[in-house]
Order: sequence, then structure tokens, then C-alpha cells
Amino acid sequence: MLYASIFTSERERDPELWATIWQRAAPPSLNLIGAYNLAGNQRLYLWEGDSVADLQFMDAFNDVGVLETFPAFDRSAGWRAAFTGDLEGFSAMMQSGRGPLPRAERAIDLRRRGLEAPNPYAARRAALEWMAEMESEGDDE
Repeated sequence: MLYASIFTSERERDPELWATIWQRAAPPSLNLIGAYNLAGNQRLYLWEGDSVADLQFMDAFNDVGVLETFPAFDRSAGWRAAFTGDLEGFSAMMQSGRGPLPRAERAIDLRRRGLEAPNPYAARRAALEWMAEMESEGDDE
């Protein structure tokens, strides 16, 4: 399972953090994908784990700060399509078995409305209209 953990701790406590983490090795099932220092007093850890021992190892961060951990679901392909305005690529991805066809068509329709809107205000208005249509159909994205 993929996880994203956000760790918040005062930088003055970094020596305690390093000593705590170096004190014992992570379980072999814990795979650290990336560790990123964010602005301020936060760090982001992307990691894979499949055991209670993995979660317990990460829980040690709470000894010197606050660690919030969330399951993470990879939606990179859809976001890449959004960032590049690739509606055809998004459509192909959605229609390749990622969900029931009506759901895929609704998702594509929403993105098309945003892409074709002349400005951000019109895009948000189009999204609200789409939501009202979905509500009247008794369905939502």
C-alpha cells in the first residue's frame, strides 16, 4: 500500500529526530519512495508498506513531532492529462476499463466543459451546471 505522511516538527528538534530514526532500522517491507522538506517545519514522506511493523516504525516520528499518514491512490495519469489539457488522453484512459462507461462519459463531459470554457469563472460555472445535472439524474462524480 502506498502512503503519504506529513511530518511537522520544529527544526530545532532535528537532532532528536535523527537520533530516533537512526536508532533502529526500518522493516524490510517498508520502502521509502521519497522524502521532501517542505517550507516551514514540515516534511513529506512517500512510502510503501504492508505490515503493522511498517506503520509502527513510522509512528516513531510522533516522538519528536506530529506525523499524519494517509493511504495514497495513484491518480497521476489523470492529473497529467489535466495539467496538459489532454482530453483525448484522459478519455482513452477512462474508457480503458477504469469504470463503467456512463461514469467515464460523465467524467469526460465535466473535463470537456472546463477545457472549453473561455476563462476560470466560466469553467467553475460550467462545473456547477454539470453538478446540478448530475443531481437531477440522481448521480454524482
